[in-house]
Amino acid sequence: MSLEKLNECIQIRRANNSRAREAIYNVLMQSDECLNICDIIKGLSDTYPKKISLNTLYRHLNFFIECKLIVVIQNDFKRAYYALREDSLMVFCICTKCTNVSKLDLVDFIDLDITEDVEFITIHKKCNKCTN
Repeated sequence: MSLEKLNECIQIRRANNSRAREAIYNVLMQSDECLNICDIIKGLSDTYPKKISLNTLYRHLNFFIECKLIVVIQNDFKRAYYALREDSLMVFCICTKCTNVSKLDLVDFIDLDITEDVEFITIHKKCNKCTN
């Protein structure tokens, strides 16, 4: 996914273009993992020279959710994890031991009978780190 979808959403909603919004979106684009707020802030500190307030960060994340650019998944303790939305069905694993959220390959779940209305699937099981 590229910045084109973000720019398209900005034009449709007639929002101002913001460097902070682009920086947050770039952090999400560069990661293959699901990121929580702390991960996003750490990614921003590496790439964006200014400090972004939590209010601004949450406001832009909500903007991405409304535009259907990202998916938000909450673990059992209501900690939110964010991932860029993909064109295909997304499968997430919430670890029953460490509660981290990770993406799984859909190939492992190809046998599932899935309706078109499903946005994503969440599976609760131990992650690879916790099973070893």
